[in-house]
Amino acid sequence: MATEKKQRKTENENREFKFEWTEDFAFIQNLNGFKTCLICKEKFAHNKKPNLERRFTRKHASFRTKYPTRDVRKKAVEELQKCQESSNSVFNKWMQSSSIINMASFAFSQEISKRGKPYTDGEFMKNCFINASE
Repeated sequence: MATEKKQRKTENENREFKFEWTEDFAFIQNLNGFKTCLICKEKFAHNKKPNLERRFTRKHASFRTKYPTRDVRKKAVEELQKCQESSNSVFNKWMQSSSIINMASFAFSQEISKRGKPYTDGEFMKNCFINASE
């Protein structure tokens, strides 16, 4: 009779992202908990130092040789982090503006459904724009 193997779950192993890995391997932990490579922007779910180290040494050997010392590499990683944060802030601003546009379109739709008037009525359109601007 075959016995079932018990599957290990990494969630139960209480692994934490260590911030020294940012300087050593150019990885950060994003808001969703995924580890993200600052160089190639690839995301990883597992939180193991050997996996991150192997990935860094194999895929980004040129980065490793270009910035060999700790101080120089630290500055390069900080620059990559600033680029990552600026791209995230641009995306967040775009999402907020998109949300505002959706709310305005819902205000227009609500006015149309309430009154059932055509777009050619000037006073009606004025009220729609006032409600959308709020």
